Amino acid sequence: MSRDVAGGKMTYVSLYRKWRPQTFEEVVGQEYVTRTLANALRNGNFAHAYLFAGPRGTGKTSTARILAKALNCEEGPTPNPCNRCASCRAITEGISVDVVEIDAASNRGIDDIRDLREKVIFTPASSRVKVYILDEAHMITKEAFNAFLKTLEEPPAHVVFVLATTEPHKMPQTILSRCQRHDFRSVPASLMADYLRRVVDAEGFRVTDEALRLIARRARGSVRDALVTLEQLASYGDGEVDESDAAGFLGLIEDEMLISMGNALISGDAGEVVELVERAYDQGRDLAHFAAQVQEHFRRILLLQYARIGPAELEVDEVSYQELKRQASALQPGQAFHFISSLRWAQEEMKRASAPRLVLESALIAMARESMEVDPDALAARLRKVEEEVERLARRLVRAEEEARTAALPSREAESPSGSRERALREKAARVTGEATGEGDQGAVELSPPEAGEKAPSPPAPMDLPAVRRSWARVKERVKEKKVTTHAFLLEGKPHEIKGRELVISFPPDRSFHRGEMEKEVHRRVLEEALEEVLGVRLRVSTCLENNGNELGDAPAIAAPAAARKRASRAERSGIGSDQSEAASEAEKGAEQAEICPSGKEEESPTPTGKGSEASETSKVKLVEDVFGAEMVEEIKLQE
Repeated sequence: MSRDVAGGKMTYVSLYRKWRPQTFEEVVGQEYVTRTLANALRNGNFAHAYLFAGPRGTGKTSTARILAKALNCEEGPTPNPCNRCASCRAITEGISVDVVEIDAASNRGIDDIRDLREKVIFTPASSRVKVYILDEAHMITKEAFNAFLKTLEEPPAHVVFVLATTEPHKMPQTILSRCQRHDFRSVPASLMADYLRRVVDAEGFRVTDEALRLIARRARGSVRDALVTLEQLASYGDGEVDESDAAGFLGLIEDEMLISMGNALISGDAGEVVELVERAYDQGRDLAHFAAQVQEHFRRILLLQYARIGPAELEVDEVSYQELKRQASALQPGQAFHFISSLRWAQEEMKRASAPRLVLESALIAMARESMEVDPDALAARLRKVEEEVERLARRLVRAEEEARTAALPSREAESPSGSRERALREKAARVTGEATGEGDQGAVELSPPEAGEKAPSPPAPMDLPAVRRSWARVKERVKEKKVTTHAFLLEGKPHEIKGRELVISFPPDRSFHRGEMEKEVHRRVLEEALEEVLGVRLRVSTCLENNGNELGDAPAIAAPAAARKRASRAERSGIGSDQSEAASEAEKGAEQAEICPSGKEEESPTPTGKGSEASETSKVKLVEDVFGAEMVEEIKLQE
């Protein structure tokens, strides 16, 4: 242990006092502060008042002492005090009359500040600069700060003030604005472990790296707390400390136990989960803290699932890091987040429950056996997962049946002498059927009867429009993951019709630009890939525009069909034959179908049934329909 000889007696010195930094380079983890101060001293432009703010144990008062030595060293002002001259030794030993440390928590009143103001005016006794260090400065009262304000703003040339605090937000802005502020940060666990390794080697302790990592994690950025804990553990183990000793002493859970808990929860082994809780309870571990550490374990897994983080950032060794990566790949997306939420709920319930162990065991068993969870979010997540899996398997089965059916077709044709002739007949029949039903390739079905002893293949389940609409939100999310611009163009689109293997997407009439962009190969391919991934079926994509009315097909015609009507009307007036008129009507229908989504209604074209007056009357009706878009409902004759 660290001991000094004073007056022939052995005086014990704590590790945090013995290893207090004596130069700016020895301050751990505060490079931004120490470099700034060193450069200022090197250039001779140091301030008259400093504010050192930061968590406890990060070196605020130690840095203030180093600053005092740098200002008063016989070789200074210098960024590197010698620590050999009389001034440096006096400041190090705490006996310098020109460096005054004041505990502002107990000297916080206006009378104490008035006493300080009276002493400030005196010049230093033996040093170059008199330094006042006010620790926990935020404890000074408002009245005392007001009395101190003028002195802090314009102190004598031989005085430097250093205010150290852990809560700078409690200090008046008038004080903060008159100080040069330096923020001290919590020391990272990896840097802390390296520093503890240097201390352990210098002191002759035998402490494993895993134990040092646990000490650094428990210190939470405070070097002083880490040194105090190390000193206690060294006394406990008589200079030898391993990970189990450190974990048991600190009430922490070893990484090995946390990894075992993760494996048990992922594999659904509820028995192993109960045994691990029993082991932690038998070892006297705080179960609330145990739940918090299991939650921290799954937080690391969650980070590994969504970010590229190394072992240093996760504060684990390489072996544990590889195990965490394996568990992260084994968990389903979102399951780690669900585990974290369940453990947070368990911790809240444990605070209020009379049997906290029962709450923890119930939560962990429910996490291991998903079927036992009754939380609405968990039930909804399980239901969505089952629905998606069933739908995906159904689509894959349909596709597999179609591929097997297609592969079996050539073999049956090859066995028949007239196979090519039958194949031609089947294709012709399929085309006729497709033209009659308006479904194109969808009508291409097997027409020949099954051979003797062969079971007729069941027709594939059709891809219906309601199934596509139910999955449309997930399809758009998948498109967004693939290409954001395609998702932007697709926002106004919706499934309108399925024709065989073709899905028609409709767009509002004022979204013709979005429709045109979705017609491009680069965007259409993204949508087709997303449809296949979500539905399990490859569909071609086409687009159309909706009518202006509430129902498709009920809107007035647009500009292109209107022009076609006018041309048809002029043709009849000029005496063009019925063949040309019918051709113009067919062109008009083609123009409508090119721009407007089909309504599912077949328009009846007027057919001439007679000559003379009947033909003239029919022509007039046709003219009225073409020009005004009107339709004769019923002829009413008025009798005089």
